[in-house]
Amino acid sequence: MALKISIVVVGFDMKRELPRTVLSLLPPYQQGLTNDDVEIIVVDNGSSEPVRRDWFPANAAISIVRVDGGGVSPCMAINEGARLARAEHLAVFIDGARMASPGLVVTALTASGVHPRSFVATLGFHIGLKTQQISVLEGYTREVEDSLLEAIGWPRDGYRLFEICALGESYLHGLLKPPSETTCFVMKTSTFHEIGGYDERFVQLGGGLASFDFFRRALEWAGDGFVMLVGEGTFHQLHYGATTQAGGAGRKHEGDVSLWELYRQEYEQIVGQPLVCTTQAPLLVGRITHAEVPRLFFGTGRGEE
Repeated sequence: MALKISIVVVGFDMKRELPRTVLSLLPPYQQGLTNDDVEIIVVDNGSSEPVRRDWFPANAAISIVRVDGGGVSPCMAINEGARLARAEHLAVFIDGARMASPGLVVTALTASGVHPRSFVATLGFHIGLKTQQISVLEGYTREVEDSLLEAIGWPRDGYRLFEICALGESYLHGLLKPPSETTCFVMKTSTFHEIGGYDERFVQLGGGLASFDFFRRALEWAGDGFVMLVGEGTFHQLHYGATTQAGGAGRKHEGDVSLWELYRQEYEQIVGQPLVCTTQAPLLVGRITHAEVPRLFFGTGRGEE
C-alpha cells in the first residue's frame, strides 16, 4: 500500500507534549487511516534532552531527526524534515505541542483533491477555556491541563477536545474571517519545495512571522485552491512557548521593544513590505464533528470572552 502522507512535527523541549501530539496523528486515533498510510518525521530542534524513539509507539513509521544549527527558530528544522518526506502529500506541524482532532488527516487528504492547487489549512485552538496567554495569568498550569484531558477521557474520543478549548489569537473569528497563518497545513510535498519551503532568514524566537510569510506565499500559489477545514483542528498544549506564555507576542523581549515589534521589523526586512492579512475566501471542507463546532468555527469563541 502506498504511503499517503508525510507529517513533519517540530519540537523543542517537549518531552511531555510530543508523545501526545504524535499519538494524535496515528491510527487508530486518526480515523480512516492505517499505519501504512502515514509516516511521521519528528524533528528535534536542539532540545536540551534529545528526543528519543522510545517516547512513541513502536509499531508506527516514526523517524527522529535532530537539528542543532537552527537556533531559536524552527524554520531550518521544518525544511530538514520536509526534505526527508517520502509521500506525495506533506503535513507540517510547526509546533510539536499541537494535538490533532481525529479526522484531521483523512479530511485534509480528501480536501487536497478538490482543486488542482489545493492548500489545506486548519484553525488552531488552545486547551483551556481561554487563550493560554491569558489563562496562565489566572492559574492555568500543565497540571490543570492534564486534569482537563483526564476529565474528557482523552484520547478515547478526541473530538471532546472541542469541549475544553478556546480559539487561538490568530483565529478568534473562526472561519468568518480568513486567518493570517495556520497551525497545520497539508499540500503536495513537491509544491512545498517549489515555493521555497520556510524562509530560514526568519531567525527570531519561535520563527517570528515565518508562518505568516509561508501562508502568504502558499495562498498566492494556491489561488482558488485555498481550503479551510470544518470540524477539525489542532489543540495547543501548554509549554510556555514564544507567543503562548503570559503576555504573548506583546510582552517586552528586548528592553522596551515587544516581541511583536521585533517580529514585524524582521518580516518587513525580509519580505520588503508590511504584513497584510489575507482577504482571500477559502473553500470549506469538513463536517460538524461535535456540538461545539458551530460556535467555535462560525460564532464567537471563548477566547474573546
